[in-house]
Amino acid sequence: MSSTEPARRRIPPSRIVRAGEILELVRRGDANTTGQLADQLGIARSTVNDRLELLLASGMLTLDGPTAVGSRGRPASTLSFNPRSGVTLAAQLGISGVRTAVTDLSGEILASRMTDIDVTSGAVPVLGVVIEDFGRLLDQLGVETAKVHGIGVGMPARIELATNAPGADWSGEAVQDVLAGWLAVPVFVDHDVNLLAFGEHCARTDEPETLISVKVGTVIGCGIVVNGKVVQGVSKLAGEIGHTRVGGSQEPCSCGNVGCLNAVASGAALAKQLRARGLDAPNARAVAALARSGDVEAGHAVRMAGRDLGEVLASVVNLLNPGVISLWGYLAEAEEQLIAGIRESIARSAQSGPAGDVRIEPATMGADAGLYGAAMVVVEHALSPSAVDAYLLTLQSA
Repeated sequence: MSSTEPARRRIPPSRIVRAGEILELVRRGDANTTGQLADQLGIARSTVNDRLELLLASGMLTLDGPTAVGSRGRPASTLSFNPRSGVTLAAQLGISGVRTAVTDLSGEILASRMTDIDVTSGAVPVLGVVIEDFGRLLDQLGVETAKVHGIGVGMPARIELATNAPGADWSGEAVQDVLAGWLAVPVFVDHDVNLLAFGEHCARTDEPETLISVKVGTVIGCGIVVNGKVVQGVSKLAGEIGHTRVGGSQEPCSCGNVGCLNAVASGAALAKQLRARGLDAPNARAVAALARSGDVEAGHAVRMAGRDLGEVLASVVNLLNPGVISLWGYLAEAEEQLIAGIRESIARSAQSGPAGDVRIEPATMGADAGLYGAAMVVVEHALSPSAVDAYLLTLQSA
């Protein structure tokens, strides 16, 4: 990395192998001294020390010691992972705006900004704005691009992009090509709900086997994490619950069908309903604000939306038996009414066992959940043992 000197003594590539495993053990808190690392990996201390020399020179590890007593009675320096040794770039694209951020290697947001965009213009011009914002944030922090380990981008679902930006090229490949052309680092692109779910999984300490993360904003969608892995589906469209039919509704949906959950219970749908009744509700955020302020009509509308959402989620609960359903988005800000409606329907329509075990709660990371998920996808790749070994090799070659 640009802020540290590479190791002065060149170590052959064969003596870099397993350095990534050492970093992994320290980062996960499974070992923090040379002796513990040698015991965990079943290798000699001298071998560990060779790898530590590189990891310390890179800045990825630091020494905090001596603070402990080693197995041979001598003080043992304690090793710590240094998340500020590098950064990620994260972006969360919406239909009308994009939030960008620079995070450290723990996913902590160091700086962020929000910019209005027009997705109908396509990936190239919009991503030009994203790149400019990334550059401004890096300059603000005084961080050089050499410290960037990767870029993570969350995008609206394919159906929403096709509806709101017909004819514009918003494929994941197009986004990757533009960003990789700007900066030669790994670029990860996924649906925003998948990154929300992954971020929620990473942020939690209880580690539920199955987690559902539901976006309840202008549109509705969900991400699914099972055993730490995001479920994509064969067409990478898993979680499109916003286009599930709701019984008794003939409301037209932007996808071309009628009665979709999005058409009756999304933030956009509720705003339309409340405006028809004379309320000042231009968007989903305004709907949530009205509900929180005690407006009876808005509170009732959000609770009814929760019931419709709960009817759809009841099938998900029966199928996947999740431990947690986390909620994110503008409507989640009116959590009292929304969660009450969801619970009513799940209690009524799902099997009592799964319904009784699932926890329904706001997202742990709040508004930052999507950016955190995008950053953590980069982190999990960049700090994998093989990626760390390759990175250290590039430092040796510099």
